[in-house]
Amino acid sequence: MRHDTVTRSVKTGLVAFACLSYLILVGIPGRIGGAALPSLALIAALVFWFNFRRNEDFRTVPERDRGSTGAEGKPGWQIGTNHAPAANDTVPLLPAGISGLNLHLGLAAGATTGLLIAICSSVIVAAIGNGVSIQPVFDKMVPLNVAALVGVSPGQIAQADVSPFRYLLQTVYFAGAGILAALAVTTGGARLTDAARSDRLPVNLSAPKILAAGRLAGLALPIVLLAFIVLLGLPGVSAFGSNEGTVRLLLTLVATGSGLFAHRLSRPGRERRIVTVLLGLGVLMMPFVLDQFQNSVMGLVFIYVMMGLGLNIVVGYAGLLDLGYVAFFAIGAYTYAFLSAPFSSPYISNLLLLLNISPDSPLLGYWMALPVAMLTAAIGGILLGIPVLRLRGDYLAIVTLGFGEIIRLFMLNMGELTNGPRGILEISQPSLFGFAPEAFFGLLSSQGWTFLLALISSALIAIVAIRLNSSRLGRAWFAMQEDEDVAEATGVHLVRTKLLAFAIGATFAGMAGQLYAARQINIFPENFSLFVSIDALALIIVGGIGSPAGIVLGALALKGLPEVLRGVDEYRIVAFAALLVIMMIVRPAGILPSPRRRVQLTAPEEQGPPELSDGAEEDFREPLEKKAAPLNGPEKDEAQ
Repeated sequence: MRHDTVTRSVKTGLVAFACLSYLILVGIPGRIGGAALPSLALIAALVFWFNFRRNEDFRTVPERDRGSTGAEGKPGWQIGTNHAPAANDTVPLLPAGISGLNLHLGLAAGATTGLLIAICSSVIVAAIGNGVSIQPVFDKMVPLNVAALVGVSPGQIAQADVSPFRYLLQTVYFAGAGILAALAVTTGGARLTDAARSDRLPVNLSAPKILAAGRLAGLALPIVLLAFIVLLGLPGVSAFGSNEGTVRLLLTLVATGSGLFAHRLSRPGRERRIVTVLLGLGVLMMPFVLDQFQNSVMGLVFIYVMMGLGLNIVVGYAGLLDLGYVAFFAIGAYTYAFLSAPFSSPYISNLLLLLNISPDSPLLGYWMALPVAMLTAAIGGILLGIPVLRLRGDYLAIVTLGFGEIIRLFMLNMGELTNGPRGILEISQPSLFGFAPEAFFGLLSSQGWTFLLALISSALIAIVAIRLNSSRLGRAWFAMQEDEDVAEATGVHLVRTKLLAFAIGATFAGMAGQLYAARQINIFPENFSLFVSIDALALIIVGGIGSPAGIVLGALALKGLPEVLRGVDEYRIVAFAALLVIMMIVRPAGILPSPRRRVQLTAPEEQGPPELSDGAEEDFREPLEKKAAPLNGPEKDEAQ
């Protein structure tokens, strides 16, 4: 084993230790309970797997395991009379090299993480047992959290009565996680396909069958999860004890995210239509079966999906970095607030009294105010776009950032109009045909109604965004994103194209802001800080720039998971930064990137040369051979 290879494995173990340390410091083991150690080992295995995939030592089979090479450059088992194995031959599924170098690398990485976790655990246990107060520094390091990490009772932690076997067990868990990750990388993907092509798999086990079974499992997973969530929502059905609400929310997030992957796994045509209908019906059932808190979280998640889809038009399609996107979100929210609760604005109240109109009732309902809020936000987008037409990159980001702060300070200081820091209160919620959602549906709560509206609005915005991306305007955005000078030379009107991007993105933000105001009932200038823009941009980067499905995954990860793991929410800025760094290293294109973005971030050497058939290769070589052939006779004289 080479020294540099061992060094890389140890570094991988240190990366996993850093990730797990953060989870331990925010109190995750105490929330999981008895399954904390296996859960952390699985997370470590995932970190190992991500790092091992980028390691050439795992993607290269030693020469002794490849077989001899024949005269035509084929492996030895494909040449001669012994090419076809006998029917009763027992051929191993795993490559022979897996028991050597790769397992040692996985063991080194896992043992590094396990030893560091065990050493830190022993030091913390000794400190707590000797009466050292570590909570002022690490507030989550209470006996309950440490006990879940070590696998003993809190009383044993308080008395420092922990057997060395427990620390050894920690090391074994993480060492096993490293070996598991090495096995997954070594036997995954291309190796399994190569084994099937070389007849090294048993007769009843082939790569197509395994891939087909995995595809069917991926299609069935979200449907099964959605059915289980609906079952838990039925009267008299309960599970998971006091953690039922958290588990149902987590299952909802997982089912929604896996549904996006299932849609991609489905074949175009009838199968995709069936999968889409089943997933759509299952997701539409969620507002009726989830409780108030779960509907509130999912409603907020999909409001951010609406924002992300609008910002994706500006950033992902047009390539314009907008850090002041929260301004349009605030414009939509305050526009609906003024129309719905005019009595909260002193200036609007006095103006209505002068016109002999009572300010105590809403001027417009939710549906009548919707186009007004969208139009107002679009005008704001145009007003922002006009001064920044010539700006690019960092300069554009700084100017848009200032615009977002200007709008927030305007809402804060214009007390006569916006009621200042006291905010706009008692905003009316959306109704349907004049009926409240509770009275019309019976089973639908107010937060469930917001979740349902956010779902439908997100679907409509996604359809419009996809259609825009494939239209002539979308191609103009893409050309402008690649090179503005070349785009203008080919006939793209830059002023109109940029203003349309700002206006359409702002329109969707205004639509999301109106729904947010209706959800909150009371809004304040602090609700529209810079962090809202950062959140919207982060979910686009994490999910995949230019991908509507990736934006949904980013919103589920950044806005839904912190509600499941409340400890992480206290450090959400640190969590965002760590997640962004990891995503830039592991998947720079995002969790579910668009095909165009994936091609842009793929190096030319990774794409490889185009595959040609034998006939096409001969046709390609023939002109080159003719061109390289020496001239003689009349051809030579003519050339001279």
